[in-house]
Amino acid sequence: MMRSTSRERRSSRSARVRVVSAAGLLLLLTACAGTTQGQAFPDWEDLEERDAARFEAQLEALGTAINESSPFTTTAEMSVTGVSYVHAAYGERDSGSQAVVHVLGNPASIFIQQTDADAGYTIDTLHVGGQTWDYLLLGDGYASLAPTPWVQMPTIYGHPDEDPLTASLRTVCFIEGFQQMCEIHDTVVTTAESPRGQDMRASVTVEPDGVVRSETEVTLAAVIENNGLLHIPPEISSELTQAMLDSFIPVTLWQDADGMIIKVEMNGSVPGTDGADDFVVQAGFEITGTASPEDFPTPPIAWDTTVITDEQAIDDFYTKMGNL
Repeated sequence: MMRSTSRERRSSRSARVRVVSAAGLLLLLTACAGTTQGQAFPDWEDLEERDAARFEAQLEALGTAINESSPFTTTAEMSVTGVSYVHAAYGERDSGSQAVVHVLGNPASIFIQQTDADAGYTIDTLHVGGQTWDYLLLGDGYASLAPTPWVQMPTIYGHPDEDPLTASLRTVCFIEGFQQMCEIHDTVVTTAESPRGQDMRASVTVEPDGVVRSETEVTLAAVIENNGLLHIPPEISSELTQAMLDSFIPVTLWQDADGMIIKVEMNGSVPGTDGADDFVVQAGFEITGTASPEDFPTPPIAWDTTVITDEQAIDDFYTKMGNL
């Protein structure tokens, strides 16, 4: 499995158009019936239907929270620090990326600090709210890509002067970490709509501190179909057997009382069959605190920055990065 590059994550974020339904939390009220004699057995089908309804309500609540908190399409102020991670392995091939994510204000300033396992092969991203540029700080492993430590490119996060139609499509799913959340959500929806959807787990538990924990699972086939999360190359996906594709991978979501995500994780292993290797994945995002201006670096000065504006030059930049 090849290293997941910033270009892949950039493409995933900029290509995303999400439509999420706005619905409140579903309150399920139950009452006790009169006393009956004999041993009572639960109506398992009824319980499963209630779990499915509560789970669907939590997904809708998350969609509502995303819409209402977007620093691109609403007046909401964001102040979030979180950790995103994507790790996958197939046999002896593996890939991984980790990042600390800071989002602050409206229009949002964004700072992403990569903490990948491969020393030097990192690109930190700085976007100053309202500006038309993103600044990329190259790790030592990418120093040959530009004559300066910083590279400046047109922003992928939007700006106040862009056309209203484009601006209306932006959500927090454009931001690292929240992107992982949205990709995992997509695999849940894809699984639910597939023939295997009738067999997937879906349960909701309210913890003592008020956190709502939803547990479900997704098929490996859904992960492959929504490939913006792992970027699995064709030479690997073509080896995966039908038994592996039909296998489930656990997914857990933690949300606050307003439906906003606290943590989301996909974590599991699919045993290989018919000569294929085991497939292992751990991916997710966890909000760890609030962001402050001190979390953001000062934008680079002009002589420390290489400006790239042409789309072909940008493509060439990421192609060269992938070859390092």
